[in-house]
Amino acid sequence: MILRRVIKHVRNQEWTAVFLDFLIVVMGILLAFQITNWSAAQSDKAEYVRALDRLNVEIEANLAALDDLDAHSERSLKITKNAFDVLQTCIESEENQKVVSAGLLNIMGTLGVHLRRNALADLTTNSRLLAQQSTHERQRFTDLSFYFDLLLREARYVEELPMDARIQDNPIIGISGWKDGNVKYFGADFSRSSRQLVLNVPMDEACKNNQLIKSFYTWERWQKVIPVLSRQLRKELVATQNQFQPQFEETSQ
Repeated sequence: MILRRVIKHVRNQEWTAVFLDFLIVVMGILLAFQITNWSAAQSDKAEYVRALDRLNVEIEANLAALDDLDAHSERSLKITKNAFDVLQTCIESEENQKVVSAGLLNIMGTLGVHLRRNALADLTTNSRLLAQQSTHERQRFTDLSFYFDLLLREARYVEELPMDARIQDNPIIGISGWKDGNVKYFGADFSRSSRQLVLNVPMDEACKNNQLIKSFYTWERWQKVIPVLSRQLRKELVATQNQFQPQFEETSQ
């Protein structure tokens, strides 16, 4: 319609009308461009709000996971400490044998730190989401990602290193009857029956076994790092949650 009118005006040399038609076309294009940009900006803003909501959910899940880990770690460290302390007394008794046996079973495994980070990864790699962030916001996400990389790498080391030497490979360790164990780890049910480890020698001999002493020492030394890593990760998660609390509350309404 506009094109026909422009052609007609050109033929009639109506230059003012041609200019007005041209201006209308240009204004229409500019208006459409502005509407498109505004729509895209609103879409990006809405996506950023949804990303913050996902991050909030992820932080809550990670804090709950750390609560669970802290409880498991406290119990595990206590079992091992009691066994290690009793072993070093060199005092033979049925009760002491049971305590050491519980410790032997405990140091057959280790705890690690395993957290979710999909929402955080989106906020630190997605260009659309990065464009919505202030310098202060981007710094907080970058800091959280840095500590995740650093502390979770340390956690893997702490989890794996004590397993380099198997306690059951020690010649003075024997295997006894079955025992049921009810264990939940990061929400997963690991409950199962397992055979128990026991000392095949008296306490006064076991307490002088260098291999056994080092097994308890190595496990305890590295697993005591777990609460430290948990505390540092919790600090970073809470700092992020506090900084974005107004946005989190807004998205949850």
